[in-house]
Amino acid sequence: GIQTVNMDMRPDAQRVLPNAPLANYDEGFSSMGLKHLDRFLRHMDEKLWYIKNYHTLEKVAHTIHMSELWSRASFYFHLLNANPMDVSLCGCITDVSNNAILPEIELLAMKIKIPGITSGAAPGRPGNGAWTINYAYNNQHNDNSVAYRRILRDFDISGDEEDVFDRVAEEQDDHDEGE
Repeated sequence: GIQTVNMDMRPDAQRVLPNAPLANYDEGFSSMGLKHLDRFLRHMDEKLWYIKNYHTLEKVAHTIHMSELWSRASFYFHLLNANPMDVSLCGCITDVSNNAILPEIELLAMKIKIPGITSGAAPGRPGNGAWTINYAYNNQHNDNSVAYRRILRDFDISGDEEDVFDRVAEEQDDHDEGE
């Protein structure tokens, strides 16, 4: 599957889904872009759904961007499934738990859920109104070094939200203020 950040931002919700969502779409639309947009519009007023600090137009643009990304990724996913490569050549690509892909998505999910969590100046707990930083769609850490990937791969992002919040804020400081 194609792991993706869960749009459900409730504290008890799973942060990363094993596959891009394919549920609750209005089948009256023929394109996936419109299906994703319709799904967004049906949830846009929910406080604990999707990217918290985006304005509506930013959320619409991100929805369409992700639809395009999933469409492109799906093409290559199906291509690889139809023409499997030698397992010895690509095992590290498909081992998302040990190649830092899944931990990176988990960290991104936490950054979307709690904008500014890795800023080094965590002002409070999620849900208490203390987070006022606007989140932007980028990766400000931008460090693709082997050392960073190893640290990220070995970081334990499991556990309840309070425990994970503390560990991410303390150990994953990358000065990303979520702007």
